[in-house]
Amino acid sequence: LAEGRTLGTPIALVLRNEDADPSAYAPFRDRYRPSHADFTYDAKYGHRAWAGGGRASARETAGRVAAGAVALQVLESLGPVEVVAWVDRVQDLTSSVDPATVAAAAVEGSPVRCPDPDASAAMEARIREVRAMGDTVGGVVRAVARGVPAGLGEPVFDKLEATIGAAMLSIPAAKGVEIGSGFAG
Repeated sequence: LAEGRTLGTPIALVLRNEDADPSAYAPFRDRYRPSHADFTYDAKYGHRAWAGGGRASARETAGRVAAGAVALQVLESLGPVEVVAWVDRVQDLTSSVDPATVAAAAVEGSPVRCPDPDASAAMEARIREVRAMGDTVGGVVRAVARGVPAGLGEPVFDKLEATIGAAMLSIPAAKGVEIGSGFAG
């Protein structure tokens, strides 16, 4: 960057992990973590990064978040673009919000990032309940992008929807992507 503008070269971001503690992973030296890529990496490459997960670590997504902040600045340079994402469902608990009016402040005000106060409280209670049983929950994250100019992406192989789908499904634990009216038609 020079004077707040890119020079046309790649932008490099560095995120330092100040909280690394490989000893916390000692129990997984000789066994696979449930629902983790440990087994897949071992089967494919003959080894795995048991102390932290390596490329399969959830910390890998931190770089995506930082890059997303840069991408949002690029979008905003095209016009007034707003992107808001929130937890819409945890197990069978679903929020009752209008996606057209969800505000980022409402999302940020929730410990589970759900802008519906009643659903947020129920989700938080469910997460605590399931965690106490030693299990985890699944859910749905919903996002809206408002003010996106028409014509982004390419018409065939690098379509915006295809690029978004590939990026979203490369996030650890992501299992599906729905764009627009999606599966509802």
